[in-house]
Amino acid sequence: MEKQYETVIGLEVHVELSTESKIFCGCSTKFGGAPNTHTCPVCAGLPGALPVLNKQVVEYALALGLAANCQINQYCKFDRKNYFYPDNPQNYQISQLYLPICHDGFLEIQTAAGPKKVRIHEMHMEEDAGKLIHDEWDDCSLVDYNRSGVPLIEIVSEPDM
Repeated sequence: MEKQYETVIGLEVHVELSTESKIFCGCSTKFGGAPNTHTCPVCAGLPGALPVLNKQVVEYALALGLAANCQINQYCKFDRKNYFYPDNPQNYQISQLYLPICHDGFLEIQTAAGPKKVRIHEMHMEEDAGKLIHDEWDDCSLVDYNRSGVPLIEIVSEPDM
């Protein structure tokens, strides 16, 4: 039988950054707090609450981009990706959808067949969503917004694997 298709895999990886505060506000990123205790008007997307970018998140993104041999954009721009999910209080995610901070890089990995270059399409900064907690005893779902706004780097590879 002739082989019609070739399996080719690319990855999209979300890396949670270990910062003391969230990406656009001063709320704690500490894991394990009581539900909804690490939130503020910015995390909740309340009208009039303005985000301020966490400098450490940018520094981590730049360091990761340089380590992955990426091109670094000279401009930093964020976009709102509209979503309606119960664990996203803003109904949008602030992300670098159209102008990622890092792009066109590569990582070299070791495989059984020898070294392999995996191209990095882009790396961009974005915020995480909250967390749904499904209670099987009460047949309901609860929402914890503590994780909402925790900084992430999304790494998107080319389909090189």
